Amino acid sequence: MATYKLTLGGEEHELEVEEQDGSFIVKLDGESYPIELERMGESARYSLLLDKKPYDVFAEEGPNAVHIVIGSRSFAITTPGPLRGRRSEGEPADLDADTEGEEWVLTSPMAGVVQDVMVEPGDEVEKGQVVMVIEAMKMQNDLHTRRAGTVKAVYVSVGERVEQGTKLLVVL
Repeated sequence: MATYKLTLGGEEHELEVEEQDGSFIVKLDGESYPIELERMGESARYSLLLDKKPYDVFAEEGPNAVHIVIGSRSFAITTPGPLRGRRSEGEPADLDADTEGEEWVLTSPMAGVVQDVMVEPGDEVEKGQVVMVIEAMKMQNDLHTRRAGTVKAVYVSVGERVEQGTKLLVVL
């Protein structure tokens, strides 16, 4: 069982997650909720079934938190230390701040419209820095870097419509 802190409406709550036979039991402030969660391809989009109600969910990892958007609500789930990406056996490791000499490509986790580009080629960025904002379903979604480095290229501009998986920028 994993324990996290969940911020809801400015208040912190304890969240426990336990996997059971391919589904999950989530305990929030002592109350249990069975859920089914399925990732949609390689995107940041998930299908969530909670109390037999379906939800469309976007989840983006930051350095110490997972930022989740469900409908028009945004949540942050924090962890005591840095997050480590989960991966299946045989799947390549995610590039992170410790990988030198490699490029890291930020791709759009969702379809939407670029609202703000905060960097340009040559800029230095820190791990976890917000570098772009994508609007999807009337929500402003901050996109963060997963590593520190130098911006090599920016492939999109403000006002441009992007599809899920579109390459947005590269960090060296």
